[in-house]
Amino acid sequence: MIVLAARIDPPAGNDILSRHFKVPLNKDKFYLEAHVKLRPVDFATEGVFLAGMAHSPMILPESIAQGKAAAARAATIISTDKYESEATIGKVDDEICAGCGLCASICEYNAIEIVTLRNGKKIARLNEIICKGCGSCAAACPSGTMKQRGFTSHQITSEINAALGV
Repeated sequence: MIVLAARIDPPAGNDILSRHFKVPLNKDKFYLEAHVKLRPVDFATEGVFLAGMAHSPMILPESIAQGKAAAARAATIISTDKYESEATIGKVDDEICAGCGLCASICEYNAIEIVTLRNGKKIARLNEIICKGCGSCAAACPSGTMKQRGFTSHQITSEINAALGV
């Protein structure tokens, strides 16, 4: 049997959307799911889903099944009154923030922006929904303004001391 089919290429803009939503592409430049078995329609970025030809070339029944699965996953989020983000996200101390912007420049998720208050002072503002709690901002902050909830200096020192048997 010989089967002829038109070649299917991913759209040229996939790399731009990939960077914008912080989602990976596979070697063929199609979007990559979070986990092939456990989360086949989810991206690693929370609340972003994929289906059909965005994932890879597939036949119509597979695309429809993935579309229904992605819609069901999205419905689990939008059907609730409140959406709770991860507990281990960043936190800004507005009192000591100098608004230098280092945290915003290093954030991989674009969760931090520098805003100017009414008094003219610049500070970092964290979007808690977008923040994934990676801790890059806290590590880069020269003034110690940025913190990561659940990972205070005292907690980390206690963990190190426990590991060392001190």
